[in-house]
Amino acid sequence: MVIASIVIYKHSYKDLEQTLTSLLCTSVIQKIILVDNDQSDWAKDFNHEKVIYLKTEGNYGFGYGHNFAIKLYAAQSDYFLICNPDIFFDENEFESLINFADTRPESLFLPKIIYENGENQYGARLLPTPLNLFARRFSPKFAEKLDQNYLLKDFDLSKPIFTPYLHGCFMLFKSKPLLILNGFDERFFMYMEDVDLSRRCAEKFGSVYYPLAKVIHLHEQGSYNNKTLLKAHLKSAWQYFNKWGWIYDSQRKKLNEKCLCEING
Repeated sequence: MVIASIVIYKHSYKDLEQTLTSLLCTSVIQKIILVDNDQSDWAKDFNHEKVIYLKTEGNYGFGYGHNFAIKLYAAQSDYFLICNPDIFFDENEFESLINFADTRPESLFLPKIIYENGENQYGARLLPTPLNLFARRFSPKFAEKLDQNYLLKDFDLSKPIFTPYLHGCFMLFKSKPLLILNGFDERFFMYMEDVDLSRRCAEKFGSVYYPLAKVIHLHEQGSYNNKTLLKAHLKSAWQYFNKWGWIYDSQRKKLNEKCLCEING
């Protein structure tokens, strides 16, 4: 049994229509938890036997919203899916991901994430250094060189591989380990919470990139164009490196080396 959660904030039904349709049409997904961090009348009144509406106490972040659903419902499921409101996919693709996860001891899985035109979004990544993140914001040409390694662009990722950072737009967890991890660290309001949770799962239970299934993500990279979101991203990056280490982060080195060793055979 799979339960999925979506966190919304000022999203219209049109914004979510493709995502909801994909989730509702996938038979292995039994429940969809619609977590509202604002006050969306359409969501509150949305009527479907698979959908459960939850209203949080306010907009306290992406991780906070998903944790609200995880604490209430994850124990009822074998798998818990963290899903962005801008994702759509074919049922067969998701079933392929589930069938693969059923054969593996690890606890976090990510399919190939692509744009509508089929371009790869590189959802499988190494754990970032401060240079990776700040160069991507302030020195795009330098970041492009760094991204070849950070986003694993120079490697053959045609087969399943251990990866320490799996993008947070579509994270499929085994429910029991997710509960043991206590979900997201709610100190991150927005951005970096997926890096933090992914690395904690990778270290304790294992995480796998599964490129033989794919989902489409309408990703707009809002923090590149919006000053408020940029500030939120920089704040989260500061919090993340304060938590795990700026220059010295032995676990980052260990997990990244494990990934690269597996890729290189």
